[in-house]
Amino acid sequence: MIKKLFIFKMRCVYFFIIASFLFSTVSNVSFSKDKTKKESLIVFVPNTLESIVKDISKQFEKQKSCKVVFNVAGTHVLVTQLKNGAMCDVFFSADRRYIDSLKKAKYIDKYEIFAKTKLCVISSSPSIKKFEDISKKGIRLCIADPVSPIGMYTKMLIDKIKNDNKSLYSGIIANIISQEFELTDVIQKVKVGEADAGIVYFPDAKLTKLKIIDIPDKYNVVASHYVAAVEKAKNPKFAKDFISFIKTKTIAKLLKEKGYE
Repeated sequence: MIKKLFIFKMRCVYFFIIASFLFSTVSNVSFSKDKTKKESLIVFVPNTLESIVKDISKQFEKQKSCKVVFNVAGTHVLVTQLKNGAMCDVFFSADRRYIDSLKKAKYIDKYEIFAKTKLCVISSSPSIKKFEDISKKGIRLCIADPVSPIGMYTKMLIDKIKNDNKSLYSGIIANIISQEFELTDVIQKVKVGEADAGIVYFPDAKLTKLKIIDIPDKYNVVASHYVAAVEKAKNPKFAKDFISFIKTKTIAKLLKEKGYE
C-alpha cells in the first residue's frame, strides 16, 4: 500500500514538472510572437489612387515595422463607411468636397493635398484622334456621375467648354450615353466596347492599354487629391509617419513617373 502511494506521488510530481515545462515553453513562444508581430495601419483609398498608394505603402513597410491594410472604394462610399464607425487611420479623398465634410464633422483635424493631375480621354475607336472628335455624331461617350470626384471634375470641364464653344458642347452632350458612379466603370465601358470614349484621370488612363487623347489646356481642369490622419486613428503614430513619408522627394519622383503633378 505504501509502495503504491509512493509511486502515485512520484507520478504526480513528474506530471507537475512536465506540465510546468510545457507551460513555460508555450508562454515563451507566445511572448516571442507578440514581440515580432507587426502593427497594422488602416488606409482608406479611393479607386483612382489605389495603384499609387499601394506602391507608396510597399516602400513605407520596408522602413517601418508596419503592415498597411487597405480599404478601397469610391470616395463617397469610404466617407459613409467612416461615418458609420469603420476603423481608419489614414484617409485619402479624390476631391475636396468629401474631405471637407469629414473636417466639418470632426473626423479629421486637418488635411493636405496629396497629388494633382488632369483629365484626358481614353478610346479604342479609330474615329477619335483628337479631343474635338468626341463631339462627332454617332460617338458613344461615357462619363462619370458628378456624385463621384471624377464626375465632378468632368462636369467642371464640360462647363468650361459650354462657356467657350457652344457647338463643341452641344456635340459632347448629345453623345453621352451613360454617367457611371465609379471611375472604374467608365474605363470598363470603353474596354469592352460599350462606349467609344470616356473621360478619366490621366494616371488611370496610363494603366489601361487604351488610346489616350489629351484635352486642350483651355478646357482641362486640375484635379486635386487629398490625405488626412483620422482623429480617432487606432495607430496615430504610424498615421503621422505615413503622411510625412509621402511628402519625401522619393515619393514626389514616383508621383511624377505615374502621371501626377
